[in-house]
Amino acid sequence: MSDPRAREKAPRRRDRKPQARSTATRESILDAALECLVERGYARTATADVAERAGVSRGAQLHHFPTRAGLLAATVEHLAKRRLSELGRTLEQRDRAGDDIDAAVDFVWDAYTDPTAYASLELLIAARTDEDLLAHLRPVAERFERTLEQADLTLAPDAMAREERAALRRLVVATMQGLAIMRVVDDDDASVESVLSMLKELCRNSLGTGRNGKA
Repeated sequence: MSDPRAREKAPRRRDRKPQARSTATRESILDAALECLVERGYARTATADVAERAGVSRGAQLHHFPTRAGLLAATVEHLAKRRLSELGRTLEQRDRAGDDIDAAVDFVWDAYTDPTAYASLELLIAARTDEDLLAHLRPVAERFERTLEQADLTLAPDAMAREERAALRRLVVATMQGLAIMRVVDDDDASVESVLSMLKELCRNSLGTGRNGKA
């Protein structure tokens, strides 16, 4: 005689494959949207092109992302999660990497010089005149800030008050964004290195750490 509990569990096991397919489809759409943004820019990225590149039907795409603004905002978050995961791995290796704070600043700058970062910056600028996109990006930015705060606390966690740390994070991010935009028309690497050096020193002094990032 079969165990009734086994029959109860069977549907849940069968449901895993559709869920996995749905997740894979969503990831494919986001990857395709990111590629389109990098290659074509915000204005020329069409949802139909994203679906074609992802190899999914328009219906499948609309099921996951009913609006263009929602899709593009989710793409920014998709990229941010990837970068934060990479930053976490970088900080976990800091005992081998040496300078904690310097390594973190270098990592953030490397992320902002990647072509995908310019796609994100373009969306942020586009949101200035696109209320629908802005409405979708605001919660993404809030979640990003909370996650970034957790990563930041691994660096000299007791060095500053929460409000001061938040201000320092914003300064670092704003500086990186400004440098990345300026670099489009002025690729003076020496000037960039000078700014990054000053930024690292400011972070070390603010957090009360030495050259190796330790208090």
